Amino acid sequence: MQNAERETSATQPEESWNAIHDTMDRARSSMYVAGMESIMLLWGVIVALGLLGQSAISAQAPEFAAESPWFPAPLWGVLTAAGFAASAILGHRASARNAAGAASKRAGLRVFFFWLTVTGAAFIVPAAAGLWTADVEGITIARVSIGIVALGYTLFGIMHRPVLAAVGVGFAAPFYLSSHFAGDAAIPISAAATLLVVSLGAAWIRWSDSR
Repeated sequence: MQNAERETSATQPEESWNAIHDTMDRARSSMYVAGMESIMLLWGVIVALGLLGQSAISAQAPEFAAESPWFPAPLWGVLTAAGFAASAILGHRASARNAAGAASKRAGLRVFFFWLTVTGAAFIVPAAAGLWTADVEGITIARVSIGIVALGYTLFGIMHRPVLAAVGVGFAAPFYLSSHFAGDAAIPISAAATLLVVSLGAAWIRWSDSR
């Protein structure tokens, strides 16, 4: 009887510490993914608008597109700047609801610079590879950029939330499949698939949070 009581008293502190650490881990994770469902939907819309805008310009003004192969850069630049501003607002508000103070701010800044790096790489890598020329088709640049963005989702998901890794895979797969097999309908199909994937991902996050 006394042995059982000693074992119980010994395990209680351990269980308490485990519960505390689990709570801290959940709180830290929630700060890093705060507002992610809204941000995912936002970037899904941005990517869809960028793809549709690039396709529309190429179809409606083929001479301009041929003479100015760099035209997607300012289009995506404006959309990206708007996306970063909106993401910062959404993430800050959501993080502040979960935890106030310096920890929340640091988490928000890390997430911001992570996605800033990913988005910057989506432009810098094609430029460094010499893809922004008249000899390279726009779809080739898009394949590289979309792959980098999808990789960002996947890596962030591996570190913080697996559903985001699944979104990264679902983000890239429809684009690559449609770009190879759907012909002229590739861009609309990819845009619609992007919105569907991020919407399902956001619904999954909300469902798991409500359990």
